[in-house]
Amino acid sequence: MELNDLFPAIQQIENQPAVNDLRSRTYLATYPSILAIGNVNEQIGVDRLHQLSAMVYGWMPRIVRLDPEHMNATLNALQQAQVANHNDYNNVNIDDIANCLHSVVGASKLLHFVNPAIFPIWDSNIEQFRLGMEPPYNQMSRVDNYLEYVGEVHEIRQENNFCNFYREFSRVLQNRLEVNNIEAYEVSEVRAIESAAFELAQR
Repeated sequence: MELNDLFPAIQQIENQPAVNDLRSRTYLATYPSILAIGNVNEQIGVDRLHQLSAMVYGWMPRIVRLDPEHMNATLNALQQAQVANHNDYNNVNIDDIANCLHSVVGASKLLHFVNPAIFPIWDSNIEQFRLGMEPPYNQMSRVDNYLEYVGEVHEIRQENNFCNFYREFSRVLQNRLEVNNIEAYEVSEVRAIESAAFELAQR
């Protein structure tokens, strides 16, 4: 996945700003509310892990399953993720979070909401867009595949024309929010890339 692959999302959103599917509209409307719970400048404890897990699994077709055997390791990993940057995000033990949730996709959502500037959300739609085909059966269960995607996202952020992409994507997103009567909010560069990929995966 490269920056040029994402530019068509801008035109697609501009051409179709209204979101008629209630699930898609709910994603748009609830994003800042979940972010407000996750992206707080204090250590994550069990209560906030419960809250975040329940909220992010509201975006998923599966029911959240928190494995108590991995709870302490997950809290430690999420606390590392809160302060991670683009140089050291590989040091976060994402396996612990994925083991607790029994899902790498679920782990990616938790990671995004505790540090939206570093960790993008990952799912089979995005992976299909990246690969240009339906992902193999075990593709979504491997943390190394998620980390490869995270690396691509940060490489895209460094491309020469990224500032233009981010500005234009933010513009059409604000228009989409207004058209759908959702209070305006800004998204991180990482969220813009992931959202563009998701948008294009729906074509």
